[in-house]
Amino acid sequence: MAPFCSLPFFTTTKSKTTSECNPIEQLCHRFSLAELQAATNGFMPSLIVNGEGQCQVYKAHLKGHGDVAIKHFKTRSPDRDIEFRVEVKILCQLHHPNVVPLVGFCDHKHDKFVVYDYVSNGSLHDCLHGTNNNSVVPLSWIQRLNICIGVARGLHYIYFETKIPIIHRAVKSSNVLLDHNLVPKVADFGLCKKHPQEESRPKPPRVELRENLEVSLEYMEPEYFMTGRLSNKSDVYSFGVVMLEILCRKKACFLTPGGECEYLAKWAFDDERKGVLEKIVDPSLIGKIAPACWKVFIEIVQRCLASVEERPTMGEVVVILENAFLLQERADV
Repeated sequence: MAPFCSLPFFTTTKSKTTSECNPIEQLCHRFSLAELQAATNGFMPSLIVNGEGQCQVYKAHLKGHGDVAIKHFKTRSPDRDIEFRVEVKILCQLHHPNVVPLVGFCDHKHDKFVVYDYVSNGSLHDCLHGTNNNSVVPLSWIQRLNICIGVARGLHYIYFETKIPIIHRAVKSSNVLLDHNLVPKVADFGLCKKHPQEESRPKPPRVELRENLEVSLEYMEPEYFMTGRLSNKSDVYSFGVVMLEILCRKKACFLTPGGECEYLAKWAFDDERKGVLEKIVDPSLIGKIAPACWKVFIEIVQRCLASVEERPTMGEVVVILENAFLLQERADV
């Protein structure tokens, strides 16, 4: 992997993008706007596979690259420009089976595009909950465990196996993509922050309140919401919510029969349920989770959702999930 430079591209809204160490053209392929227009038939609306939020994503075919996803930052603002540059400069230096592969980018006046490999099964969120265009993909418990392990490996890689630790800051089911083999790919790195080297013991980076609002509250650790300070355990909490989402097949924030919003992390461990398998698990999994596997899995979920001091590292999460997988395999045999 190419080494990170001094990483001035991890900027806040107050930083200037002119302080970059290298032009992004030196780090990955730059496409022309004409190439992307040709690949999408003039950005034909029927090719949009995701049009929510601040971006639109098109499925396209680029000669020499095959099927790709083209992400258009449709909102024009200094914040979107920073997000675009952060995502490109991080992804061009990350190479891992559980991180979405970058193909290139296009920076044409006010139009910003990021080009990735196309991931055919869409997002984990869509597979679990369905969309207007796609039905729910039935996932076995073993498949769900594999997805959890893959996401955990990807998050461990970006924090512990890169030159500068990276806090993803937007870990959620919609930012996990599944390929044709249901291998998960962590995506959407535009809100990433670098974490200071731990040996210098600096204060954790503080995030502006405006930026907090860009992060989905249902996945946000309570400490981050209250103080605006990140830690190396911030993504661990968010991943705990994703694991619950995979287990329960409920959205991280859902409506109760009474029409009230309920956070999944609170619902699954309230006094009525307290993490009891039959009361929280996706009904299609009842009777299919080995007791030994269940015990290990639900305990690591609870630890991920605990206070910062009690949360495991992502490396610990990977090891424990791999053990849960083995326990399930043995039970199935």
